[in-house]
Amino acid sequence: MPEESPSIVHDVSVAAAVGRRALPNRLCTAFRQSLGARRAALSWLPRLEHWQLLHATDEPALQAEAAQFTRADGPSVSAALGMRPVFVPDLRDYPCRTGTPLSDELPGTRRVLALPLHARHTPVGVLCLYYSERTEVTPTHITHAQRAAGLALEALMRWRPVHAGTGCRRPMWTTSTRAARWERIHQAADHVAARQDCAVAEGLAWLQGVSARDGLSLLDVADTVLQPSHVRHADESEEGSGRERVGGSVA
Repeated sequence: MPEESPSIVHDVSVAAAVGRRALPNRLCTAFRQSLGARRAALSWLPRLEHWQLLHATDEPALQAEAAQFTRADGPSVSAALGMRPVFVPDLRDYPCRTGTPLSDELPGTRRVLALPLHARHTPVGVLCLYYSERTEVTPTHITHAQRAAGLALEALMRWRPVHAGTGCRRPMWTTSTRAARWERIHQAADHVAARQDCAVAEGLAWLQGVSARDGLSLLDVADTVLQPSHVRHADESEEGSGRERVGGSVA
């Protein structure tokens, strides 16, 4: 059971005060213990198209964040882009718009609470809590947790310029395939948002809808949006010419 909800604000304040180089670790521990979660992860978006993991309390939390940002869908992504808390009482009921159910990629996780970190109406990151049991999480808990998330962000903004460059061990996928996928998907969402004059989150939802409708991977849809139409037509013409050279005329 979580402790009395106001304690999360106190615990995070203490973690922020003594965190120093271990600040992401201390913040994740404070949120996890105060809110009764089994694991926690802190993801950072220095720019929306660049995703980094600052800390995960264990390997399953690490994989859970990676799964969500790779598919660009899940409570962490929704909370970060929407800049509002997202609580999923039962992960099996989470409406995934692309791919397999999210619960298949997060075994042992029953509930999820994602707390956005944002400044001046700009997403900065997200702290996600993963529950393996039906631990009670009330609206009061969420309200105090989001207030604590604001304190955590203030501490992170002071900490990062000093420690993140040299004193923070970077996650292995900062420049890996997972991060590259998120970058391409987000660039496509940003392109759609600019074209349709809507929020980036709405652009991402449009990509997910096309993916579900056409049975394509989200990455394939993103690549189609990012690739200029004349390049696609040239590629298709070249492929057609190749088929003709190999097998004769195409009916």
